[in-house]
Amino acid sequence: MCPACVITIGGGLLLAKDLGVSNLLLIGLFTILLSLTTDKLLRKINHGKVFFPYQKIIISFVLLVIILIIKILL
Repeated sequence: MCPACVITIGGGLLLAKDLGVSNLLLIGLFTILLSLTTDKLLRKINHGKVFFPYQKIIISFVLLVIILIIKILL
């Protein structure tokens, strides 16, 4: 994703929060954005190949758990 896309999505998330959209939706959107970016970065480092089977699913799950733990602690 390009930096302009990330900034636009972030602005949209802030606007959605002002309009009363649930925090759960914001957490999900942030997790998807972060997991897709991480997957693309890992594939770029490994010349288009995955490091381990089910890489995209595992990255998404791990990031969701990390974000939820941060959300609970804050």
